[in-house]
Amino acid sequence: MKPINRDSLLCVPDTMPTLAIIGAQWGDEGKGKITDYLAENADAVVRFQGGNNAGHTIIIGENTFKLHTLPSGILRKGKLAIIGNGVVINMADMTEEAKQLTDAGMTLDCLRISDRAHVIMNYHKKLDGAEESRRGKVAVGTTKKGIGPAYQDKIARCGFRAGDLLESDLIKEKAGVLLPMKNELLDMYGGERCGCTVDKMCGMFETWNESFGRYICDTSVLINDMIDEGKNILFEGAQGSMLDVDHGTYPYVTSSSTVGGGICSGSGIAPNRIKEVVGCLKAYTTRVGEGPFVTELFGEEGAYLQDKGGEFGTTTGRGRRCGWLDLVVARYSARLSGITHWAITKLDVLNGYEEIKVCVAYEIDGEIVKHFPASIRKLERAKPVYETLKGWKDMADYDGSYRSLPLEAKEYLRFIEESTGVPVGIISIGPERSQTVDVYKKWWPAQEQ
Repeated sequence: MKPINRDSLLCVPDTMPTLAIIGAQWGDEGKGKITDYLAENADAVVRFQGGNNAGHTIIIGENTFKLHTLPSGILRKGKLAIIGNGVVINMADMTEEAKQLTDAGMTLDCLRISDRAHVIMNYHKKLDGAEESRRGKVAVGTTKKGIGPAYQDKIARCGFRAGDLLESDLIKEKAGVLLPMKNELLDMYGGERCGCTVDKMCGMFETWNESFGRYICDTSVLINDMIDEGKNILFEGAQGSMLDVDHGTYPYVTSSSTVGGGICSGSGIAPNRIKEVVGCLKAYTTRVGEGPFVTELFGEEGAYLQDKGGEFGTTTGRGRRCGWLDLVVARYSARLSGITHWAITKLDVLNGYEEIKVCVAYEIDGEIVKHFPASIRKLERAKPVYETLKGWKDMADYDGSYRSLPLEAKEYLRFIEESTGVPVGIISIGPERSQTVDVYKKWWPAQEQ
């Protein structure tokens, strides 16, 4: 056993090389690009929650990769790409993702999958659609990819886990019990039966085992061992803080914990092992699906921003609802996850505006509110309290440095810092890796100057 250094028990070592990336809005903040950028000096990238209802688009040269389950770090050669126990995996879809990479000449040798991660089955997708249809006017706008029902089975203690791929007898035993139950549920909802037999399910698991079985392991042990060895570990969230099942705009949320605390339960590490948390904050606000959106722009204004920002979902193709930056949301997210720095994305999309509005508070029933309320009814009545900043006309003189950004753009960033109490560490002004301004270059020991 390693001897205990009692002097170290009073504080977290400054050299602990862990960094987390958390979406600070309703997702689609550009986390994939920021994760890919920071993964350059990481030894492992860990995804800790969500399923293939989230999507990351990453552009590398002439290649565009759309990832839904595989961690963004899979695109960095030599980096471990770890799927943590908090993720729910659609094995069939991940097979197609893997083909996208192998067709581009890449390998999956660095992939690791937690043996405790749950598996999305076809009946989960059917139940997702049937439940959403049954809700009628109070539908939550799910992607119908089976994420919610998969997490339901996890909590109900009747789900399949990735480790089950390695135990064929267990699969047969579970399938014999679960398939009739799920078909009865689908009958109750008036949905289509899953049409799967025990033998067919066992065959699917055997195929998935052949494709991914060699990558399945206890990833909690792996991650903690790497931290002990001083390796650089990057944790990536899949969705935004406002979709957190506890803290988001419930019930218009996802089924997992998307805030910083989800890292611990979703990857099997202790809270004191996380050193820094980068909050990914789009320079304006978007969301997909139903739910309140205080700063939403409608008509031509909303359509213009949607078109200018290319705001269409990676997973669904749905047009995203667009609005001005909401700092009530940003401050809330910073508090929930202990965000230490912002990564501001899509700053270039605001280029050309004469004036830019920023929401600093809400007016609800005549009262000024600066903290994000839990009540959906209050949010529906909320009106944004705006401050107006001067826009900028072009970024033609940008040379890759912070100093070359337009003065008004820097003032915009400074306003965000002062309003949230969180400094800006990274600025993205385009989809390419090269279109990234690293203000501090301090994230990993290899980058310190």
